[in-house]
Amino acid sequence: MREYIRPSRVLCTMLCAATLAAAACGEKKASDTALTTDSTLGRDLAMAARDSAVQPELKDVPVTPPPAAAPAPARPRPRATTPTPAPAPAVTPTPAPAKPSAPVTGTVAAGTTLAFAANSKVCTNTSNVGDKFTADLAASVPASNGVSIPAGAVGTFEVVEEKTAKNSNDQTYLKVRLISVQYGGNTYPVESTIESTSTTRVRGASTSTDAKKVAGGAIIGAIAGQIIGKNTKGTVIGAAAGAAAGTAAAAATADFETCLNNGSSVIVRLDAPATIRMAPVYN
Repeated sequence: MREYIRPSRVLCTMLCAATLAAAACGEKKASDTALTTDSTLGRDLAMAARDSAVQPELKDVPVTPPPAAAPAPARPRPRATTPTPAPAPAVTPTPAPAKPSAPVTGTVAAGTTLAFAANSKVCTNTSNVGDKFTADLAASVPASNGVSIPAGAVGTFEVVEEKTAKNSNDQTYLKVRLISVQYGGNTYPVESTIESTSTTRVRGASTSTDAKKVAGGAIIGAIAGQIIGKNTKGTVIGAAAGAAAGTAAAAATADFETCLNNGSSVIVRLDAPATIRMAPVYN
């Protein structure tokens, strides 16, 4: 907006006051006459009087409005949320199986003896060459590097020869050998010799031949009794004597077997070194 400045009323008032003061005092100096007749002063006074009579034309000038405030950002609408599912119950993981310790090997020296106990009864009349049976190691056997064959290790034996005696003077025998030792899930072949076994000699089962021998002795005894006694009593006595004689004859010619009973001891000597592993230890 433009501003119009009116002639100063203060200036007019001062000029008028000066004029009135000069008139009141009656001073009529030459300077006052010069002031009155001064064209410049008169022109200024006339202009001041004209300007005071003229009212300035006022025009409103539009004021530039202040910039409009930026609208507030719209608040985002909340999104629909999916409800969080309840946590599943904790499951205790199954522990992994313990791992066996690293294997350590050792050597059982040649000449070492191993004592076994048979797990079954083996006889010459019930076994054939090539048949196998097992026996448990009675005591642990040390090896090098702190390794040992533990007690309870299973030895596998094989029948290599068997013979039945045909009479009391004949020989009967059962020959076996140790072929391997097993423990800790491993099987170790071995070379060995049987040093001793706890076997028994037993008479074989009765046969028809034995029955004939006993029956023949009874008949001979009966005839002899009749000849000697001439009566029933003598015949009975003779028959009894004949039966005893027949039994003795059958016993002298009977079959005999060799048996390795259940739990019997078998002592084995290693003919060559055997490399084995320490039994696994699970933590």
